[in-house]
Amino acid sequence: MDTSEIRVFFDDLNRDYMAVHKRKEELYWAIRMATSDEHERLAEAEVAYKSFVSDPARLAAVRERIAWLEAKPGAAPADQDPSAELLSGLRGWQALFEANVIEGEEGRARMARVVELESALFERRRALGLRHVDERGEIVATTLQGLLTNESANPDESARISSLKALRGLEEWILQNGFLEIVKARNAFARAQGCRDYFDYKVRKSEGMSPEALFEVLDDFEASTARANARSLSALGRARGSEALQPWNSRFFMGGSLLREVDPYFPFELAPERWTEGFRRLGIGYRGAVLRLDLLEREGKYQNGFCHAPVPAFRDGDNWVPARVNFTSEGRPLQIGSGLRALETLFHEGGHAAHFANVMRNSPCFSQEFAPTSMAYAETQSMICESVVGDPDWLSRHAKRADGTHMPRELIKARIEASQPFRAFGERMILVVP
Repeated sequence: MDTSEIRVFFDDLNRDYMAVHKRKEELYWAIRMATSDEHERLAEAEVAYKSFVSDPARLAAVRERIAWLEAKPGAAPADQDPSAELLSGLRGWQALFEANVIEGEEGRARMARVVELESALFERRRALGLRHVDERGEIVATTLQGLLTNESANPDESARISSLKALRGLEEWILQNGFLEIVKARNAFARAQGCRDYFDYKVRKSEGMSPEALFEVLDDFEASTARANARSLSALGRARGSEALQPWNSRFFMGGSLLREVDPYFPFELAPERWTEGFRRLGIGYRGAVLRLDLLEREGKYQNGFCHAPVPAFRDGDNWVPARVNFTSEGRPLQIGSGLRALETLFHEGGHAAHFANVMRNSPCFSQEFAPTSMAYAETQSMICESVVGDPDWLSRHAKRADGTHMPRELIKARIEASQPFRAFGERMILVVP
């Protein structure tokens, strides 16, 4: 073994990973955007990807070469050693393989079963239609985002109830159409890997911590926000009556009633322009990345915004490999609140895209959102970017009607006064997931 052989090994890892990663991500995008029905090919690509990143033989080979480089006689200090960057890249691969390695043939078979069940549920879910009563009082087809926006902004209580019923109906449908089998399969896989359940497995692999350590953080957050949350809900009940605390009413009375006044200052058609101009002024660039956006709702399309990179950015020797990044939202241009939601999505998902397009390491293993990349780390830049849209100074400068009229400062103040008391409630909703 010598440095040149290790360099070839490292370059082959980068190339082979790019192939399986790109194939999986391109199929993932096509199916979730409803431009392809190749579910079996995606399932095969998912298995190929997971087989690559969970291969114990690759992990052993990486460890062997790291050990050789670390023990190399006469090694120069790290800042002078030409193989130091190679060693850094291999350690990145070691972290990726250690976070994904699956022990034993049984474990790999169980993971393949999880992929199969997840793919089947997604295919059935895509054919499921959601309906509610819209602003015109008509029963119409809609999306998850449409349901949430209607529940927040529609002044008709019966319409808001229809959105909540559709959301609950979706939950019940998921339970009746295979989700519990997926949970069982995930837990069986995790136990075969020596973990208590799949949550234990995911937290350890993705965040590098135990569930107990995670819940020390979450429990502290819950305790720190409980009184503020209870106080704000009590005040809402006193001010608006107990009916305001019903689940179909609470978001409307927490500020959704102002959405109609705010809406004209966020024209849907101007959202992309305001996003690109906003990022330019913030100095956020993409280092030559190609971005592909799919922003409007349509039948069969996946109903949650997300960002992913079929081609991760990295430095290949002296060459820069720019990223190819896709992101999506479920915009409905004529719905009240859709312009603001589109802008928040562009800032959030565009923040993800900028993050991963600017990872200037020597391997694609550093520029991807899967384990060992921490979810908390991956969401940091996107959440900061999204928060800009709610900043009062940004609103006073950039929230404008199509004719250029700025949002009045009185409306900005009213928006803050309506939403600020419920910040704890909004943040605590995220606790539902863990």
